[in-house]
Amino acid sequence: MTFLFVFLAILIITAAALAITGRFTLDAGISNTGDHKPDGRGFDVTLRGYRMDEVDQKITELEDRITELEARPKT
Repeated sequence: MTFLFVFLAILIITAAALAITGRFTLDAGISNTGDHKPDGRGFDVTLRGYRMDEVDQKITELEDRITELEARPKT
């Protein structure tokens, strides 16, 4: 019986270590391809957040818009 508890403890510690280091992740049903948009707008959702290329593109668009608005003559 003690052997079973030691084995389970080692198994749990190993799984925790792999999960912490990112070598073991459970499938959350969302692939890293970024093909899922929850509301049809916004950024693609991936397993670990948003696609960085889309975020960078949106930031560039917003910076361009700010520059455009700042260049307008004040009324």
